[in-house]
Amino acid sequence: MAKKNHEDLMGVSGTETIIGSGVIVKGDLHSDSDIIIDGSLTGDIKTSGDVVIGVNAQIKANVEATNVTVSGSLTGDITAAGEAAIRETGQVKGDIKAAGLAVSSGAIFIGRSLMPDSGGHLQGPLADQT
Repeated sequence: MAKKNHEDLMGVSGTETIIGSGVIVKGDLHSDSDIIIDGSLTGDIKTSGDVVIGVNAQIKANVEATNVTVSGSLTGDITAAGEAAIRETGQVKGDIKAAGLAVSSGAIFIGRSLMPDSGGHLQGPLADQT
């Protein structure tokens, strides 16, 4: 029996979604793989992969992913099963719920953060909103 090949139309499997600089997207973005954005997006982002927000990105969205890295501008909340990272050029205006949080020197974070305690339970003012 022939083995099924799970490739997309371009012959590539497990591809990422990439929104380049200068691209403007209005609407929600849902994916099962990683998402890299260096353009502009207004809507919500949800993926079982990682989200990387590039230095040129201007995002107005709530983001839900495994890991989220912000080097550009994000206005909205982040929910990450793993780590949320704000790099030195990054700006986040919104709340962050994540298993880990890294904020580089020079980064801007305006909001509240919530991380689980050693037992994996969310604690703090944002825990009541989950």
